[in-house]
Amino acid sequence: MRIALVGQRRDRPSFRFRALQYLPYLEEAGHTAAIVELAGNPISRFIQYGALRRFDSVFIQQRLFHPWELAYLRRSAKRLVFDVDDAIMRQSNGAPDSRRMARFRAMCRAADLVICGNEFLADEARAHTSRIVLIPTTIELRRYPPLRHSIVNDAPLDIPVNTPVTIGWTGSRSTSRYLNEIFPTLAEFAGRIRVKLISDDLSGCNLGLLGDVPHEFVPWSPETEIAAATDFDIGVMPLPDQEFTRGKCGCKALQYMALGIPAVCSPVGMNRDLIQHGENGYLAHTPQEWREVFEELVSSEETRCRVGLAGYKVVSEQFAAEVWATPWLQATLPADH
Repeated sequence: MRIALVGQRRDRPSFRFRALQYLPYLEEAGHTAAIVELAGNPISRFIQYGALRRFDSVFIQQRLFHPWELAYLRRSAKRLVFDVDDAIMRQSNGAPDSRRMARFRAMCRAADLVICGNEFLADEARAHTSRIVLIPTTIELRRYPPLRHSIVNDAPLDIPVNTPVTIGWTGSRSTSRYLNEIFPTLAEFAGRIRVKLISDDLSGCNLGLLGDVPHEFVPWSPETEIAAATDFDIGVMPLPDQEFTRGKCGCKALQYMALGIPAVCSPVGMNRDLIQHGENGYLAHTPQEWREVFEELVSSEETRCRVGLAGYKVVSEQFAAEVWATPWLQATLPADH
């Protein structure tokens, strides 16, 4: 079988986590895949759509099309699979968007199958189609380094001594503004922590809110994103609770958990299902809740080790790419393959 994996850019996190990391599993199963990055020029895109006739299945990741484009794409694709892991039918502030919703509705109805990253997105899609399968965002653990610590007989071993404690965040320009919510609380831990931020851009951040807490900015790249986060002791994922963020699929939290460190997240969207507070991670909403969690984790290496390992267990058993490779292949390939 020949599969086309279609997205806007191959380095976008959604495309990498939802499509590209399954390439080895496609190839191991004897199939071939082509990566199609959609051109900016409409004429060039129509040429790309026509070329999709050569493929047995076309996997579209997180793209909403103009009606004329979708009509041509549907005629070209023998099988059309639409993958969504964000609330792209709404504005980034959660407000309704009639144009986006109309295109989302048309895409759901045109697709042979819609793959949703969480139940919130599946509920949105169910209003327009019954052809839905839920596949969470997953982590390719083979790309991650060995854990820095382990537990034998419930006793932490090889716990690294790292003072001050490094609190880290990885993300993009669009989500960096959410950090301003927790920066004043982090400032209260000056002298005990440092902050490390990995992103393409921090223009949304007010770093002055960190006060005297030292901070480091590392430009994001797909080649170095994991290595740059290996010195995190705690990972954070603050989010406002609104219609757009409820579509988030917990990718940051999963990345932290795959490193064996505690993830501290807002109780929004997939995070509520992923994290059991105090066991495999933490949920914090108010400044007081963030403060209490940071105090507990900054003060105790043993707690960081215990919770981090529990989080890693959740990822390895429930959210590893190899666990979901077969369902992903079954969803992407034609039924008669």
